[in-house]
Amino acid sequence: MHKKTNILTICISVFILSSCARATDKTLSPPSDTQWVNVEVKNPSQYTKPFPLEVRYISHTCPKKRISGVDGSVITEPNYNIINIPLQQGANELWKAKVAMTGGGACEWTLSAFNVGIEYIEATHLGKDLMPGTAVGATIAFDDDASRNGKFTTIEGNVIISPKYYPYITEWNINKKKKDLSLLGKESFLSLRVSNVSEILFKPEINEAKVVRFIEPEKKTEGVYSKIVYPDGSIAPERTLFPDFDKVDQMKVK
Repeated sequence: MHKKTNILTICISVFILSSCARATDKTLSPPSDTQWVNVEVKNPSQYTKPFPLEVRYISHTCPKKRISGVDGSVITEPNYNIINIPLQQGANELWKAKVAMTGGGACEWTLSAFNVGIEYIEATHLGKDLMPGTAVGATIAFDDDASRNGKFTTIEGNVIISPKYYPYITEWNINKKKKDLSLLGKESFLSLRVSNVSEILFKPEINEAKVVRFIEPEKKTEGVYSKIVYPDGSIAPERTLFPDFDKVDQMKVK
């Protein structure tokens, strides 16, 4: 009897979702009077490149439904539409794109957030075995949904973002030998909640004179841990997981 009841509950839930759900129309059609956000990225190095804007639109007109894992009830949530917008290279390594605040379409999509940033596209200038690693940048939120975790800095008006970065080499040895080159910043991705904005400039700085390394042990050995080596040759305290950005930033190297 218990098994039959569970099957019946699942069948009812599936029926509810199937009857309520419909294919979401993710077509964007910005109206002629929409506000546009002009995005510019000043590429700081010949070895880096801006990645395409990772843009998220939100719709309350075409919500999505899911089954609660707690009580089996149907929960209605906003729907999301994620697209990539490539930046076009201009003069003086200035890359540009524009994003519509109102995406329009049948689901009345509106801009919720996007990621902007850079990543290494070539790494061998700092070591012959190096491969490009993860990207860095900023998450720009335009509504309360995107900034609901509360960790966003609020900015009103046009925005200029000028974070500092240093090369961060990660040497993996235990499962697979490889070396990645990423960028170390105060934060990997800054979190900004903006309003009344039409221009956003991401203008990062990279100082390759200060290289930080994370080195994994050759094998798993009790009492032997990964180590972080700072640009001046000093080593972080044992079991340190992340480099101290402020220490690197203030460090003087020859």
